[in-house]
Amino acid sequence: MKKTVLIFVAVMMMAFSSVCMAADGGDLNKDQKVAEIFISGITTEKVPYDKLGANIDNGLKKNFDAKAYDALKNEVKTKFGDLKESKFYSFERYNNQDKVTYLTSFSQENVVAIVFVFDKNNKLLEFGLLPIQQNQQSQESAQQ
Repeated sequence: MKKTVLIFVAVMMMAFSSVCMAADGGDLNKDQKVAEIFISGITTEKVPYDKLGANIDNGLKKNFDAKAYDALKNEVKTKFGDLKESKFYSFERYNNQDKVTYLTSFSQENVVAIVFVFDKNNKLLEFGLLPIQQNQQSQESAQQ
């Protein structure tokens, strides 16, 4: 009888703790989906602004309309070249905002961090493309 009660208590503790630890998983999945649509949109012609615009906060929409979207696509193509690789890097949660970072590689730029900031409703508030320059010593040691 004691073993049965002990096993029951252990199972209930594990079940309860697993429910508590997975609270943010859904938000991360939604944020990642929007980020991947954005990255695909600025590096290919396959994503129309309407699809991306549905996931953008109204404050950002005022400054980032369809013309700005097309201009960003052209600027990315000119400055960075073609997308080679895109990898999820980090997820950070602040008070009412989530920050998602992807590390990407382009034909003309080795490493570019693309940072997205989302509100609590998973709407894109801000984004930024940050080229990361390697210092000369690390490049030389990598070549040897």
